[in-house]
Amino acid sequence: MPGFAATERLSTSVAPDSLLLTQELLNTQGPLIYRIDLLDETGTAQEWLDGVLDDWQAVNPGQKAARIQLRDVDLAGLATVRDQLYGLVTGESDVPVLESPVTVTAGPDGVQASPGGTGIGWISSAVALELFRAQEQDLLRRLKRCQNPDCATVFYDRSKNNSRSWHDVATCGNRANVRAYRARQKDS
Repeated sequence: MPGFAATERLSTSVAPDSLLLTQELLNTQGPLIYRIDLLDETGTAQEWLDGVLDDWQAVNPGQKAARIQLRDVDLAGLATVRDQLYGLVTGESDVPVLESPVTVTAGPDGVQASPGGTGIGWISSAVALELFRAQEQDLLRRLKRCQNPDCATVFYDRSKNNSRSWHDVATCGNRANVRAYRARQKDS
């Protein structure tokens, strides 16, 4: 069972293994009010990346995760990929955002696509493949950003009718409901 270090620290629902890297990258930035970003420092980002790549390889048998040594200059590129993903998940961007090489091989077991490139390009490629597969399996629409404007948490909506709005009803949902209640009381 893989670990979702960035996502689990936010106490929210975890996506299927097929969206591991995507959800993890999105959740490297926690709630905006706390200003905790795992991509702010090279050491923290490297620790997160090493763990998530080990987990990615475990849930993608037959594929090898790249070993990426992050440098300070890579953090901005990784944050850019994350920001592009936010646009996709929130629906704020309808333009293809990830241009990444993909390696396709054919063999006796059929055709297999694998991430290509190196460094941040490999991460972008792996995320692009996850997004493509998730769209094919109708899973992508369940990956959502919490509706609390102060929260950047991305959760996987497991509700039957795909109607969740908050990553955690007890925190973000409750705050919104209390604000709405007080606004209604004030208006009456």
